[in-house]
Amino acid sequence: MSAKKFATLKEMGFEDPHEIEKYTTRTENDIDVLKVYLHRHHGEWMTKSKKFKFKRRHTNVSVEGGLVPYRASTEPSPYYLKAVAELEQLVVEEKSVKDKKQHLLEELEHLEKVVTRKVEDLRRQIEEL
Repeated sequence: MSAKKFATLKEMGFEDPHEIEKYTTRTENDIDVLKVYLHRHHGEWMTKSKKFKFKRRHTNVSVEGGLVPYRASTEPSPYYLKAVAELEQLVVEEKSVKDKKQHLLEELEHLEKVVTRKVEDLRRQIEEL
């Protein structure tokens, strides 16, 4: 399922897109730069990352009421936009999994405290008998 879901990321060389932790984007002149950071595994010192550069498309945009009829403009590459959309979906999906995991861990911790208190109370009652 993830192969179809993250096809652009697979094409970019990410075997397992779920290894992606975060990403950054910036524009330098007429190039969009996408930097993707992978999860750091136990024992690794440096975070692994991959950098991609995408050439922006040059277009002429019609200007209403101006002295010149057209103005030069640039647009991001469609491939770049697809990659960023998949990355955003992946990061949001992972965040919701982390939030759910954190919530479950908090529930488990609360349950452990309740059970511990109840066991202590029962032992106290037994001692009183």
